[in-house]
Amino acid sequence: MSVIWAICRRDLVAAFTTPLAWLVLACWTMLVDLTFWLTLSRVHGGPGSDTPLFVESLSSGVFYLILLAPAITMNSFSLERVHGTMQLLMTVPIREHQLVVGKFLSAFLMLATLVAATAVQPVILSFISSVPGPQLASGYLGLLSASALFAALGVWISLLVDSPVAAYVITFAVIAVLMLVGFVGHEGVLGRISETLGLWPRAMPFFRGEVRLGNIAYFAGAAVAFLVLAHSVLTARRLHG
Repeated sequence: MSVIWAICRRDLVAAFTTPLAWLVLACWTMLVDLTFWLTLSRVHGGPGSDTPLFVESLSSGVFYLILLAPAITMNSFSLERVHGTMQLLMTVPIREHQLVVGKFLSAFLMLATLVAATAVQPVILSFISSVPGPQLASGYLGLLSASALFAALGVWISLLVDSPVAAYVITFAVIAVLMLVGFVGHEGVLGRISETLGLWPRAMPFFRGEVRLGNIAYFAGAAVAFLVLAHSVLTARRLHG
């Protein structure tokens, strides 16, 4: 576990000593604050809605993560190759799973930092609107579950390509496809496929306060699957030089 944490800490320190992490944090803050302001504006004479105010603000975070998560994960392994340190990582006495999990934890914690930055918003909303605690906790669980999936996917993609830019584009494209699948259809076979594989039908119940075991299994299973794929790629590269 100490090795995993050492890898995670190394990547976290490296990330926050470069402009990229701060740029991502600034973009996230700008986007969520804009959404929060628009949400608050509805309180003052805007059209009514049956959806709790914080749900609209919090659920938008999934869409912003789709845009920003690949910017965090694209450097997981791709940047190691750019800097010429990938070969060193492949030769040091570190097990494949330790390297993969360490990289994943680093990316996930950075995404969790973004999610945590929104915590002040429900506090402000509580002064002007009802904020049910269980529904709020469920919403944050949904954001963190999506973050885990995005982090695992990004780590795997970054192992497959040499360029961080290519890693960003591919990761974004895969996440976008998972999201779009959720809007394919609502009836018949297409509807069932959409509900089973689509990211949004799995995420949205969290923001309604519905914590379903199947949805947790979807995000956890997908994250584990991507980490297993990353482990397989790393193992194959070590075996074949």
